[in-house]
Amino acid sequence: MLERETITNKIHEYCRAENQKDKAAWLSLFSSDIRHEDPVGAPANEGLAKLSAFWDGFQPYDVELRMTAPLIVCANEAMAQFKARLGPADARKETGPIIVHFTFNEAGQIKGVRAFLEPF
Repeated sequence: MLERETITNKIHEYCRAENQKDKAAWLSLFSSDIRHEDPVGAPANEGLAKLSAFWDGFQPYDVELRMTAPLIVCANEAMAQFKARLGPADARKETGPIIVHFTFNEAGQIKGVRAFLEPF
């Protein structure tokens, strides 16, 4: 089982990389067999190639992600609550809460993401 600090650091790096538009750092957090649902109900991005294409697809929205509650960590899984700001500088929107379920492999890589959010 991973240390709580390992999981916490990975999720903070997930936010940092997204906010600083650091694609290489963001992708390095994930296992090669990642299953990424963002949002839940959309087709899952399975594998790093599809996750890379997902990254490219959301860059025009200029997403700023921030954690809004303490992480809940249990075994190799975590629940995080975020809010995001997105859109052009003169018309930024803020989302409601985004709840993300992360799962990690024994190497500390993210192997599963399920993001729950209301449409905005």
